[in-house]
Amino acid sequence: MKYEEAFEKLNNIKDKLEDPEIALDEAIKLYSKSVEYTKICLDMLKETDGKILVIKNELDSLVEKPLDVEE
Repeated sequence: MKYEEAFEKLNNIKDKLEDPEIALDEAIKLYSKSVEYTKICLDMLKETDGKILVIKNELDSLVEKPLDVEE
């Protein structure tokens, strides 16, 4: 599942939980599902953060050198 899918499902659950007419049993089931989708989103964000740090470290290791231009 992609991050966007899990996030959209979380938003849908939030909308359903905001309904004052929702039955308690249904609210508990939806809350349980929201915990699963939240974990998926957080895991993906942590993984992405690691990738960003690797890229940043690679960029930081580049050395700036003057360009040799013959006149």
